Amino acid sequence: MATAKKVIDNLIEFIEIKTEQIKLKIISRIAKMLSGIIAFSLLVFFTLFFVLFLSFALAQLINYWMDSIFWGYLVVSSFYLLVMVIVFILVKTRRLQRGIENFILRLEEAKHDQEADD
Repeated sequence: MATAKKVIDNLIEFIEIKTEQIKLKIISRIAKMLSGIIAFSLLVFFTLFFVLFLSFALAQLINYWMDSIFWGYLVVSSFYLLVMVIVFILVKTRRLQRGIENFILRLEEAKHDQEADD
């Protein structure tokens, strides 16, 4: 009877340890995912500011070259409108989504290969 009690106690302890191990793996994956999201968000945030100020500088430069107060802003705005139209067409044809999906899959494969090498 003492042996059965010991086996049950060991089984319960094993289940508790496994449960804790699964919790730690989940927490680790969530932490990795959140850190990636935060890092990506910071990169996007600062990239947007860079592009914004670069756009203003380019518009001012074009204004200087054309001796105008508005043509530079119109040229830069037209460029962004062209980019928007191209992105809209890519979204409508689902090419952009497929490209992003393929990019994410390649990143996951590379991460999986790196983890396998470690």
